[in-house]
Amino acid sequence: SMPVDPSAVSIQAAALGSTGMDFLIGFTGKDYAIIAADANAARSIMVYSQQLDKIRELDSHKLLAVGGDAADCIQEPEYIQKNMTLYAMRNGVQLTTHAAANYIRGEKSYNLRRAMSQVDMLLVGYDEGVGPSLYFLDYLASMQKLDYASHGYGGFFCNSLLDTHWRADLTEEQGLELLERCFKEVQTRFMISMPNFTIKVVDKNGVRTVERKS
Repeated sequence: SMPVDPSAVSIQAAALGSTGMDFLIGFTGKDYAIIAADANAARSIMVYSQQLDKIRELDSHKLLAVGGDAADCIQEPEYIQKNMTLYAMRNGVQLTTHAAANYIRGEKSYNLRRAMSQVDMLLVGYDEGVGPSLYFLDYLASMQKLDYASHGYGGFFCNSLLDTHWRADLTEEQGLELLERCFKEVQTRFMISMPNFTIKVVDKNGVRTVERKS
């Protein structure tokens, strides 16, 4: 049998451990894409805050949700955001969501054996003539366009709900109702307390934060 590299195992275990406690979820709807994340800032057994925004606005029509190592979740998205802004300034046009997903995947792949970051991502965006789209990216630089996706242990409880209730023609109100179902399932079944969630939407008018109904 092939010898096992202990360092590779420890890296994988560390990455799974750091991303699992973050919960990211997103899907596309009739004319929008919606994305949500828990608001916990935690390390080891301690929660520092329950008001953390894990969804970054890359530009006027793109959102990036991140989960994983706390430092990597700041450094890598900032690097991506600044380089996308630089591209737009140099070329006079923003990257499409598809181009942005491939750019991010390329950066993660290049750094995989150089300075690997432990960050899982969900990218959503809206492009004229294309509509809404969602891309799933993980810390090992895999990338896939999907209708709905999640990251973290919380996703184990929500994938079946998305399989059952997601439709391509969901209105925004129906999408928010589906998210609330997922939140309730996570809060009921998952051992980690997640009292607060951030919800953001992107459509033809740009990105915006949506307040949860009390």
